[in-house]
Amino acid sequence: MRILRSSVRKHLRRTAAHFLIGVQAVAFAAAAGGAPVTPAADNQPLAKHLVMLYRKETDSSPNRLDPTVQATTLALEHEFLNRQYQITEPSAEAYRAMDQGPGVIVTFAPDAGMSMVYSVYASMRPEPGTDIAIAEVRIEARVFVGSTLLSAEQARGQIQTRTDPALQKYGEARGYEIAAQRAAIDLANRVNTRLSGLGAGEIANMIAADKTEATTFVLVTPPGASPSADSGPAAPAQPPAPPAPTDSSATGPSPPGKRWLLTIGVSDYSKATGFAGAGTHDNDLPGTPTDVKNVQRTLKGFGFDDASTIQLFDRSATTGAVRAALERLAATAGGNDVAVLYISTHGMERNYGKAGMTMPVFYDTNVGADPNSLLDFAELVKLFSRIPAKQLIMFIDACHSGGAAKQMTTVAISMRSVDVTHSGGSPDIARVLTAAKGMRGDIAIMSAARTDETALDLGPTIGGLFTSKLMNALTATRGATPLEEMYKNYVWSPVIEYCKNNPAGEPPCQHPVLGYGGAGNMIRFGAATP
Repeated sequence: MRILRSSVRKHLRRTAAHFLIGVQAVAFAAAAGGAPVTPAADNQPLAKHLVMLYRKETDSSPNRLDPTVQATTLALEHEFLNRQYQITEPSAEAYRAMDQGPGVIVTFAPDAGMSMVYSVYASMRPEPGTDIAIAEVRIEARVFVGSTLLSAEQARGQIQTRTDPALQKYGEARGYEIAAQRAAIDLANRVNTRLSGLGAGEIANMIAADKTEATTFVLVTPPGASPSADSGPAAPAQPPAPPAPTDSSATGPSPPGKRWLLTIGVSDYSKATGFAGAGTHDNDLPGTPTDVKNVQRTLKGFGFDDASTIQLFDRSATTGAVRAALERLAATAGGNDVAVLYISTHGMERNYGKAGMTMPVFYDTNVGADPNSLLDFAELVKLFSRIPAKQLIMFIDACHSGGAAKQMTTVAISMRSVDVTHSGGSPDIARVLTAAKGMRGDIAIMSAARTDETALDLGPTIGGLFTSKLMNALTATRGATPLEEMYKNYVWSPVIEYCKNNPAGEPPCQHPVLGYGGAGNMIRFGAATP
């Protein structure tokens, strides 16, 4: 999400909460009974690792120390140990983070392996006219391989218990304990059967799909900066003089054909759901309308006319409309065209998604919906890269709101443990670019901030800090400067200069990020200016 000035910042809160188990399986049982797979090389059984976490479903849900929660946890540990899983304790920090409740986001690291996310529900149903009741514990679970949903499971445990005054307290406690044990047996059998149906090769392939592989994509390092630096270099006193316009014979990409522009902006968040402030205007972005107008006005001077511009703003910027617009461009654009995708929205971690694969928050986004219905930046890039244009450029002015960036906690499941991470809502460009593998042309993606940073909204007069500096750079260079040089000298430096003079109460500095594939760093907006 873009961050608002301190006077209008609000927190985004995730509403869904679950019991969560992270399972990393090098190999799984060959059958439902749980017999371990034995490698031919050394005849030693391969390990199955299990990480367990409790996550409150709502703020009013019982905490981790509730007797029924503890009984369920112990029963699950017992059942999975019986099935030859090794249980790995998460860090104390992870426990404390999960105790915060539904505001915690859970993501999967590239080596997350197998995971099971489940919710626990307990109820006591009296039998009319008797002092007997039915204690029930229900577990609803989703099983993942990496960040891919494999299956949804449901397990129940029930038992009769006494409710007469002399035995009610003990009867209820003992009833829930036995019901939890029965539900755990049921669930462990279901999950183990499901996992046993997967071969070691299938598991390895599904896990490998989450890993960032070496590609030809490049992340640009600004002068004097390193990819891991926490602060940027001092801005030069004066930027280099704008270069003279170049003709079509200049070195660089050949002039493209038609120019397409898709702008996506959401200022009104009253219809988005699943976080604090939903149904109100507390999370609105006042600078987004200015951003969209600024981008369209500036790029119109470089051949992006009204006829080839698609604008999705507020109520028209729904998840379905974004997908449809990208599909339309993929069917319409030509092989010598250029396409630009501009996004000005809030952004946030995608719950139960890949670590670093954050998502924009559109007009109709429901962060508590089925993860498969959400549209993250990785899928956006995948859809965008299907456009058969010679040059593709994506500008992203999105990250967490200020309050969410400071308060929202992300817990990442990995093979080794479950760890607390701190991430903003800007995408990890290095990972997102891998979604564009196989495209035929040149691509460049520029983001307003690193994944652990916020992006500043300066209000309706200026708009987003990143967008305003980016459009100023295009105007100052007359579009004749290659994108990499423009980023280094005309975008990075002014943003860092603003951060050096950051007003009191504003968030820490943001560092724009540029990544590209092919000759994306050499794209010049003015190369085909009429």
